[in-house]
Amino acid sequence: MTEPYRIAIVGAGMIAEGSHVPAVLGSPDVRLAALVDPEAQRCRDVAERFQVSPKICTDVAAVLGDIDAAIIATPNHTHSAIAMACIRGGVHCLVEKPLAATLAEGEEIAAAADEHGVTVAVGYSSRFIDAIELLGDLIVQGFFGAIHRFAYQFGTRGGWNPASSYILDRKSIGGGVTVVVGTHFIDWMLTWFGYPDEVTYADDSLGGPEANAAATFQYRHRPTPLAGTMRLSKTVALPPGFVMETDRGTVSLEDKSLAAHVILRPRDATDCEMIVRRPVEMAAGRTARSSNNFARQLDDFVAACRTKAPPRVSARQGVESLRLIEALYAARTPLPEFAARFAEHEATA
Repeated sequence: MTEPYRIAIVGAGMIAEGSHVPAVLGSPDVRLAALVDPEAQRCRDVAERFQVSPKICTDVAAVLGDIDAAIIATPNHTHSAIAMACIRGGVHCLVEKPLAATLAEGEEIAAAADEHGVTVAVGYSSRFIDAIELLGDLIVQGFFGAIHRFAYQFGTRGGWNPASSYILDRKSIGGGVTVVVGTHFIDWMLTWFGYPDEVTYADDSLGGPEANAAATFQYRHRPTPLAGTMRLSKTVALPPGFVMETDRGTVSLEDKSLAAHVILRPRDATDCEMIVRRPVEMAAGRTARSSNNFARQLDDFVAACRTKAPPRVSARQGVESLRLIEALYAARTPLPEFAARFAEHEATA
């Protein structure tokens, strides 16, 4: 029988307590060997809540010889140093999204992982949500025919308040709403469509983290040119969703968390809609664990570590997300000045 993988969770904040610790404790293939946080009391509080007794320490260096892998769930600007320490110690890493605070740091992590033969996965957990997985498979299979344009939006009034408040510091987070929220969609977009040929971007940052952002993406070198938009907000509640115009009709993913299906409104039957989902027999036998995206992410990561196969979201994919995020910020214009250009793009797309 294979011994359980010894995992340390580095960072005892909200994402660790709410998602990573339950995923680890629910898996028969892994063991929570350590909790690491500069504030050891946080680790003790988490351990007490879950009634577990891992090793508790304030520096990952203290456990490198006692673990097989680490989940790095710390503020973005700390990812690089922790990941590099793990990689040099031969410890595999699942790094919460984004991979690092800068493209240069992300490239360093990916290169070191290759050099040391260590698996590094990036925590784009939404890639493991049933509806996202299904839509990605259908796009790759060409189920909808040519795709002509797409739009994504997500907005809430506030939300996500980590214990350290690091998201209020642009240097700590690497940006604002585009990094906190948009990076998940950017990961999907790169996976489904590849890297865009041209981008425009605007936000309301005045030197700190932006609360509102809008972007356009142009794919001019595909067999069928493709245009897309993204709108993000931390001050306005926007109905969450993704929609795209295709040869077969309009495809929408109205709320990724509610159902494992995609809606298709056929081009030749606009008064009806089709629900596209996996066959019922494929869903039979699914457990709460196999339906939990953080649990599935962990299972994929451990399998990659054991078999040396690439994880679903590799370090190199994490680097491409950082590359596009930095390209967006480099193209930044103030949000009010962007409104007319955004409307013009919508009209001509």
